Amino acid sequence: MTDCDNFECADGKEYTFVVKKAKLLKFELLDGAEDKFLAADADQFVNLDRAQKWVDNNKVKTLGRLGYKPKLYVEFDLPGISTFKIKIIPNGANITYSDEEKGRNPRFKFLEEKEYQTESDGKLVISDAFLDVCGGNDYYFSCTDSEGTSLQTPILTVKRKLFIQEIKMKGTAGASAASNINTTVAEYEKQGFDIDTLGSEEMVSMENIDVSDSDTYKSNVSKAYKKSPGKKKEPFTLTIGYTSHLAVKTEGREITKKNVEVGPGKPPVVINIAGPGKTNPAVSPKYLWQDIVTGESWYEDCYFQQQGGLKGFFNWKDSIPKESCTAVAVNSANPSMSSKVSIDVTSLAKGKKGKIVLKLSWVDRMRAGLSFGGNNLICICTKAWWRSSNSTKQNQVIIHEMGHKIGLVPDGTGSSTDKIDTFYDSSKGHVGTHCHHGVAAGQTRYDDAASSSSSDCVMYGSTNGHSAFCEHCAPAAKKEDISAGWPGL
Repeated sequence: MTDCDNFECADGKEYTFVVKKAKLLKFELLDGAEDKFLAADADQFVNLDRAQKWVDNNKVKTLGRLGYKPKLYVEFDLPGISTFKIKIIPNGANITYSDEEKGRNPRFKFLEEKEYQTESDGKLVISDAFLDVCGGNDYYFSCTDSEGTSLQTPILTVKRKLFIQEIKMKGTAGASAASNINTTVAEYEKQGFDIDTLGSEEMVSMENIDVSDSDTYKSNVSKAYKKSPGKKKEPFTLTIGYTSHLAVKTEGREITKKNVEVGPGKPPVVINIAGPGKTNPAVSPKYLWQDIVTGESWYEDCYFQQQGGLKGFFNWKDSIPKESCTAVAVNSANPSMSSKVSIDVTSLAKGKKGKIVLKLSWVDRMRAGLSFGGNNLICICTKAWWRSSNSTKQNQVIIHEMGHKIGLVPDGTGSSTDKIDTFYDSSKGHVGTHCHHGVAAGQTRYDDAASSSSSDCVMYGSTNGHSAFCEHCAPAAKKEDISAGWPGL
């Protein structure tokens, strides 16, 4: 474009001077240096900072592909200060954030449009144009000068980089750990993550991780983790540890059976084990604490108390030894799983009638996995209810626990994404926040057998045979912000 002005000179003649306006000449995405430009569509790893340690010459080839603020280069064909506008253009199929989400977290926004001016040399490097952090979203940048000339960049696809470091136990527990985590990697890559697996390290064996064992377990994992490749990839390493059981023990429970007759020739007294749980108050069958930790028994005490002459009055106690109390297996295929005890009463004095009190430890619940708060550790069990958990099931649990690490299932507060329609929390079953997709809404609890059977999301509160996110959790997984990462062990 040109501007024309007329001037009368000393010779009395009028001349026309043509002033050429600067025109947009180059608009590029920088690719690690100010003289290198991105030649084709690429991934942008928005959770990683611009540090050389992330450049692997494979998926991350240059510093330019790191961070949520990719640098742009603008050049006009003439020196001088020129004005232009930058727009970031989203793909129409992109997942969008709600206004409420954008209000809670600035990383849920992208720069829609901004006006800039070049330096006096007609050039400018832009460092403040930003993308949102939604995995899989596609964007390109458009630059338009004051005369309407417009140029575009290649497309950037938002990715979030994660590293997985496995810590396996020595011995049989380690041998039973998942042979691979391919299912986990595939499901997360569908949600806009890029996953690098870093192999495995070895730690001392622990037969079970109860609530009281957590600190010991973390300490043992930490010793192996600190020597691992994952340590160098903090804060974007997730550590997958394994153990045999993740059983929670309840001690000191008393079960009473009244109006029993004891003595030589009397049949065994069978006591059914049932009671409320720590997280579910409903009375249900409970299984004896046996064959979980070497040296730990379900038996605590047992005695017979004779009924006296006065109605309801019981006098002295006759102790019943452990040898007289036999756990009754639910079935022959799982001999360690018992919810009944058969008590031999033939050694007691003949003709007595009264009650038997059995004091014991039972399994409150079996957890399939744990996501530890305040660090990058996840624990996966290789056994549940005394049966081996295969690689397929272990991957289902890893996907679930990683879901908690990235922020699922959110309650819609703080810097999280919105609460999903199928959200439920501990007040309606299980521990933590979960998804009841596939189960009718409005239930008092979602931790019953029928709910487990009909649930179809991997973020349900217990293993249900599914390894995929539902229609609500999948977009939430794409939208979650993991920019802060996780503290290492």
